[in-house]
Amino acid sequence: MLTLRSRMFGVRQLGLVFSSLHLHARHASHFGNGGNEMNLPTGGIGKKNADGENIVARTSETAGINGIYGNRAQNAIRGMLGPQGQADARESKAVPILGRATVGGTKYTCDRSTAFENWRHICPAPVGFHLSKLGSATCKMPNDINEAVESLQLQIIKGCNVFELDGSMSDVHQSVARAFYEALQAFELERDGFVIVFRCGIIKQQPFQEELTQVETSNTAVVRNRIVPIFERYKAASLPSMQLKSGFRISDLTEDQLARLNLRRVSKTAAAGLSPEWLEAFFTNVAYNTKLECIDVLLLDGFHTLFDERPNAHIDDDILQIFAYLENQVRLGVLQYYGISSPYLAPHIQREYPPLPPDAMVPDHIRNRRPLPPVINLYRIMELARRAGGDNHHLRFVQYPFNLTFSQALNKPLPYDGNHTLYSLTRALGLTALGYSPLEATDLMELPQRYHNFPMEADLKSLRMNFFTVCERCVLKEMEVKDSIEKGPSTLPPLEHLFVASVYLAAQRQFNNLFFFTSWATYYMIPRFRRALMRFKEASSTDLKEWCKQYEQLVNDMLRLRKRMFEHKFGKYALEKSHAIDRVSPTLAMCPMLNQKALNFATYGCDTVLAGFHVSRYFHEATELNPAKNGELPVPQEEIMALCDSAEVSFANCSPPDPYMLEPILTEGKLSKQKSKSLEYMVKIDPHNPKFPDIPEEVEPGDATTQTT
Repeated sequence: MLTLRSRMFGVRQLGLVFSSLHLHARHASHFGNGGNEMNLPTGGIGKKNADGENIVARTSETAGINGIYGNRAQNAIRGMLGPQGQADARESKAVPILGRATVGGTKYTCDRSTAFENWRHICPAPVGFHLSKLGSATCKMPNDINEAVESLQLQIIKGCNVFELDGSMSDVHQSVARAFYEALQAFELERDGFVIVFRCGIIKQQPFQEELTQVETSNTAVVRNRIVPIFERYKAASLPSMQLKSGFRISDLTEDQLARLNLRRVSKTAAAGLSPEWLEAFFTNVAYNTKLECIDVLLLDGFHTLFDERPNAHIDDDILQIFAYLENQVRLGVLQYYGISSPYLAPHIQREYPPLPPDAMVPDHIRNRRPLPPVINLYRIMELARRAGGDNHHLRFVQYPFNLTFSQALNKPLPYDGNHTLYSLTRALGLTALGYSPLEATDLMELPQRYHNFPMEADLKSLRMNFFTVCERCVLKEMEVKDSIEKGPSTLPPLEHLFVASVYLAAQRQFNNLFFFTSWATYYMIPRFRRALMRFKEASSTDLKEWCKQYEQLVNDMLRLRKRMFEHKFGKYALEKSHAIDRVSPTLAMCPMLNQKALNFATYGCDTVLAGFHVSRYFHEATELNPAKNGELPVPQEEIMALCDSAEVSFANCSPPDPYMLEPILTEGKLSKQKSKSLEYMVKIDPHNPKFPDIPEEVEPGDATTQTT
């Protein structure tokens, strides 16, 4: 239940509570725009601001984006509501959460916790927050939102008081806000005991967005003499929560188009929007989806993209504008502190992959790697913050990856200051260091590597035999209907989408580990297969409907068995890592689980570790089952440094690109008689009369020797 103070605050402070988040877009002119000073509203019903517009009072019933501010946020910069744009009639179900983190509130949260009473970090002045050593990152919440909400509430009860939300994941913001509000209400906790961290700046494209928006032009299928609109059917059935209105697709935009949108490319499907306009859209989006009165810490993600080939004066000017804008948000009361989140704050991690052979068919971004950006100079950043906000500026946080692989923040001197490592420099500058990815990290191949115990098989031989048997049955099932589909009408689905087993057999070399396989199955094959199977089932007779049912079951079994074999391989690998940690650190060997060892190690390289506790069991293992709970297992400094220097415990070089990881699926288009785009890049060879392009057909004249008889 909200306190009386909070209720009165929500009713009486008419112009300031939620209007600060929703209305500031109109009131705050950015520094650097002709030197105009900002005009703050006078507040109150019927009063007018400098533009002569009425200021509408907002209470919990009327909070939300409406009027000219909503139109500007929705139309001018749609991207921050998700790259897929805003769906029709989308409304926020979040409940307003008033208040902000305070020193006394965070201290009380840690004091009442059995897990973090002695396992906390006190931020240097002027921040002063008491942070639990373990925090929660919500980036994995979409995997199972119901389980994640329960886990989030468990963490609140146990006294974990740092929660990070990814600003680009608008779809989970409302669930997080609702879970947070319900936990505070149920246990009569105050908002001021919890630090809400938002990481913003990078806009991500939904992984399967292309298929959602590319619907057949006819949009119909013949189903027993009647026309059924496919689009309506699977919008209602297969894709209940997807927003099918597309915004812009980052993967389709050229560099010039991105520059016109004031974006900078991070990867094929992600771009950094670091400018006052994009940050304003972000604030509007957060206000709309979470209805938080105040963000405690805002971390700028993708900061390295600002350091390109431009002159230093231009770069400094851009950073100054961003910092001045954020200082302005602090004055408005919608933000407390801000900071930088980047893997390039620390020296780069060393990779020693074997050289690829010249004929290796690997993706281009692996063969020709882009050079890594320079290490971000913290002295330069702090000086710009002082110029933007004076000596009492509010840049007080940094965030970087830290785990057994990414340990260079603790043991590698900085290139611009050889007397300091990144962690020691943050302490010297009075910054609070947040670490992330203690259990998962992404290497240069964009593969997550996990310090988790994967399930292992007791009988691997029988699992392999079952997998091959199911594969064989899948292919035999496909042969039953292949001819009838190829001779059927053009409205039937392409075989590359329907025949999963054949596509897998053609492309299996690409799946050299679990993460390639799961991303292919989740985002490429299964959605196409579901759609193709539905079309085929709707237009088929009863016996073919039965075929669809049996084939779908076989495909599910095949993919599940293959995933279990990959998990066994990774489980064996994780066991080797666990033994390597035990050999280096006898103290961490007292922890029974690998993820506990990784978490406990990570707490020594940063002030607070943010982990993906999207499953309640993960948090339970990290606290109640952890021998280091409440700081009861101190690890000697020499063991920590030995772990940093040990190559055996690191995942850095464990997954080099496979030389024969074929980029295109070469047999695509050969499963059926339909043309395929990849065929344009392939040389067709007649098996009965082969003519190979790299072998001359006949001997060059002059080289031939003629025999005379």
